[in-house]
Amino acid sequence: MFLNPDIVFRQLLLPVIKITATQDTPYGNITLGSYKGEASLYYNQRLLAYNYDVTEREEDIHYAMLQCARPDRVILISGSLQSHIKEILKYPVNSITYIERDPILVQYETPDIKNSKTVISIRNEDAFRYIRNTKESADVIILLVPPPSTLLLNRYYTTEFFKDVKKRLSSGGIFMCSTGPGDNYLNRQSINLSSSVYNSLAANFVNVKPVVGNKLYFIASDNPVSLSFCSLADEKNIKNVYVSHDYLDDERVTKKSEEVMALIDRGLKQNRSAFPGAAFHSQMYQFSKNLDEKIPAILLLLIIFALPVVTIKRASLLMYSSASALAGFEIIILLMLQIMVGNMYQLTGLIIAGLMTGLALGSGFNIWLLNTISVRTKVISLILFYIIFGLLFNYMIELKSSLTAVIVTILSGFLPAVITGSIFRDLTGKNREVLTISGIYSADLAGSAFGFIFISGLAIPVFGIQVSVYLLAMFILGGILFGTVKNYS
Repeated sequence: MFLNPDIVFRQLLLPVIKITATQDTPYGNITLGSYKGEASLYYNQRLLAYNYDVTEREEDIHYAMLQCARPDRVILISGSLQSHIKEILKYPVNSITYIERDPILVQYETPDIKNSKTVISIRNEDAFRYIRNTKESADVIILLVPPPSTLLLNRYYTTEFFKDVKKRLSSGGIFMCSTGPGDNYLNRQSINLSSSVYNSLAANFVNVKPVVGNKLYFIASDNPVSLSFCSLADEKNIKNVYVSHDYLDDERVTKKSEEVMALIDRGLKQNRSAFPGAAFHSQMYQFSKNLDEKIPAILLLLIIFALPVVTIKRASLLMYSSASALAGFEIIILLMLQIMVGNMYQLTGLIIAGLMTGLALGSGFNIWLLNTISVRTKVISLILFYIIFGLLFNYMIELKSSLTAVIVTILSGFLPAVITGSIFRDLTGKNREVLTISGIYSADLAGSAFGFIFISGLAIPVFGIQVSVYLLAMFILGGILFGTVKNYS
């Protein structure tokens, strides 16, 4: 009633900036602030637009646009609408498609397009799904989403996405993305990150070249890629402030690109939807920035999530492993939903609701069919389910129908949840002692926490989604081998 707590907490997150307004949307947080009187716009804690952003906006656009002889149609994915559109309009383009999932964010930016005959279309859709399904073609596609620091963002840097991008490009079209800051020194973690994305691009495009600027850009095309940006700008009569001979030198840009190319590990695995290696390398890169935090963070995770395994009784170990598997599987089906349907937040709620409903049915209702099956049979059924799901995973993510994909995803979470809930009912129902029930419930919660962290933070980035599903079956098998189910057979 007396103050806006959102501004107070947002100010704690951005202490250097004076926060003037903040708004949460279904897709993220929009924050307006100022630094020494200069206004700036933040989206999900990331600086999106600010005054005098000429260096960043020119690099984001012109490195790609200058490659195209006659850029007629352009697709811009994310980025600042107000800053980047006016740079694209320096070229004789007929149409620009701007893709931004959050419609409220677009309202904060009004581009200056007076007297422009260019058709500008704003698509408030998931870019991953839009590129996959649209029939629209473009001469230039520029990807300005953040680097693949999370599993959600990782899908924009995969071999599969780049393959869809190429289908949308005209013959010899240009694609450009960025994997992070253009550091002068690249450590092993940042090299692995760049190599993973580079190898995915090289699997789809004949020519891929890195460009070191304020960001590390990758330009991809089936036509030759030139790094003589200043000469190209003069040739095309493009009047720039930063991407010009006044600030850049073509020879030096080319030399820095060659240095990066010499560091690229061609043998590193491609970044794929089912094997999000770039997200893992990005996490390792963030850890490498402060080595003093890496060891304590790992030790803390081990203490919090591994210690319960030592303290849990053998009778509860089966519940621990089953709950771990189900929690990890929830992460996997959410990722599968994003791959098949896109970033659909309402559907994410349905997936979680379906899984919780399955748990409630299995544990809270006296279902005759489940009562006729022993605990050991239920556990073996879970193991077989996860193995079969892993075998069919690559086929399921290729489903084109959104409705079919959603139904498959919901059922995939519902079925093992019912069985896991039934196992909980059996384990707590055989012995009504309070300590036994509380111990099994504790194992259930501890196992879920471990499953969430282990699958999302380690297993998927290191082993890939398909192998991670098989690990879920191994979790449960371990619960059988090291726990005890002889009283429930």
